[in-house]
Amino acid sequence: MPIVNISRIQHRRGLKTDLPQLAAGELGWVVDEQRLYIGNGTVADGAPAVGNTEIVTAGSSSFTTALSYVYKGYLGDSTVVGTGASGDVTRTLQQRLDDYVSVKAFDAKGDNSTDDTAAIQRALDELYSDTDQDDTRARRILFFPAGIYKTSSALTIPPYAHLVGEGPDKSIISNTGNNLIAVTEDDDGNGFGSIGAASATTPTQIQLSNLTFKTNSASGGMSFDCVSKVYVNQCKFIGDYSKDSVTTDTSTSKGISARAQSGLKSSHLVFNQCQITGFARLVDFSYNIDNVTFNNCDFSNAYYGALLGETQDGSTAGLDVGPRDIKFSNSTWENISQQAIYVKLSSSTTGPGTRNIISYGNWYSSTVGNNFEGVGSIREVPIIQFDNDECSSVMDFFERSDLRRSDGSSELNAAPELQGIGIQTKAIKSQTLADNTSSATTINEYPALAGKGLKITYKIVRGTLDRTGELVVSASTNGVNYDDTFTESGADVGVELTAVLDNKDSTAGSETVALKFTTSSTGTDATIDYQTTIIA
Repeated sequence: MPIVNISRIQHRRGLKTDLPQLAAGELGWVVDEQRLYIGNGTVADGAPAVGNTEIVTAGSSSFTTALSYVYKGYLGDSTVVGTGASGDVTRTLQQRLDDYVSVKAFDAKGDNSTDDTAAIQRALDELYSDTDQDDTRARRILFFPAGIYKTSSALTIPPYAHLVGEGPDKSIISNTGNNLIAVTEDDDGNGFGSIGAASATTPTQIQLSNLTFKTNSASGGMSFDCVSKVYVNQCKFIGDYSKDSVTTDTSTSKGISARAQSGLKSSHLVFNQCQITGFARLVDFSYNIDNVTFNNCDFSNAYYGALLGETQDGSTAGLDVGPRDIKFSNSTWENISQQAIYVKLSSSTTGPGTRNIISYGNWYSSTVGNNFEGVGSIREVPIIQFDNDECSSVMDFFERSDLRRSDGSSELNAAPELQGIGIQTKAIKSQTLADNTSSATTINEYPALAGKGLKITYKIVRGTLDRTGELVVSASTNGVNYDDTFTESGADVGVELTAVLDNKDSTAGSETVALKFTTSSTGTDATIDYQTTIIA
């Protein structure tokens, strides 16, 4: 017989306030909230507890509060992990997700089309600057999923901000306005000039990692104003400066800069494994700032590399002391028209000025200091220039030669690797000194520029004999004097070191200092290990 009618099965339904204890397996539909429940049954039947269990639907008050999370460990259920003193700690999925905050939770799109300025700023303010600013629980990591976050005005970064992306060229904050990409502010939203007003917390403990900050104008990258304890890791800063279209300095195009107010300097900034490229000035510090480290960074495509102290004047508030204790280490420098590091004193500078600038273990390409005119340009400038004292270059490698060519070309003597006031310590070299060399033979060459001195610390080993000494050279284009002071372990090693002026071509006179040697005939070659210190 065909079925022509099916009786309707009716479960309980009604208002949430009227929901009773449901029988085992019985369904109850809450009409006013559009939520569905099922009865647990009795404990005797095996239920963990008497009650009703909500079945998650689109009408549930929160999907995440209906689910629980228990940490299982790296092996999951196969290994028992005790998360609480007595039993497991159970958290809702909502609580678990809120451990980290995505900028997309504040409506940022990252689609390179939507203006995300307001959304990102809202996230920064809510996490670090609003009414709960003094509660450390509010200071969550702000995560930027991979994407291009278009902005049109400078973001203001408050104290304790911790911004994390998925890596350079993945999570990109791209500024399209004629302004900085970002500046720092205090926790009351006060910017430069008013930071710290009314006892507001000044910018501190700021961390940026795995992000790209990009600008499409000549207005610069990021300004760290009145900050302390800033840590920037694996970030990329990109400007619009191009040697193909712009070959002069643009003072507003600064990749990394910092400012100070009266009584509020900037201090303790660490940049690690960062890339800074495409600005007229990759780093520009003139205000009172100290204890800054750039380690394992890449500097490229600029007019100046690091320009330090240009507008420090000794009197203006925030500019009276200038930059101090700035260190560049284990970094690379390429495609920079002028100096890679330039400690510059303005005509209005008074007082001690910028000092204690250190370059250590850096690699300077031959494309630095040649006015974008190619390797070997006759218009080369110093790679490092220290116009003030207490500055040093230690164990740096310079790909560009300081010496005049002897191949008949018309290239003029390049400017030195280091010029100004400072000490340059080169890496240790080792060379064999052939036995029975009666004609003075060159070991190394150095540019002979007025005001420079050389100190060559060395050790010579020849068979069972050795000598430890120091050859001090005073040289200029007019002459050379030297003094070799040494101590030998026993008999004379039979090596004589000399320093002479060498004329590399016929057009400009003697412009090169040559370190030379002769050896006696003993049947054994000698080996010299030496390190050169150039006093600029």
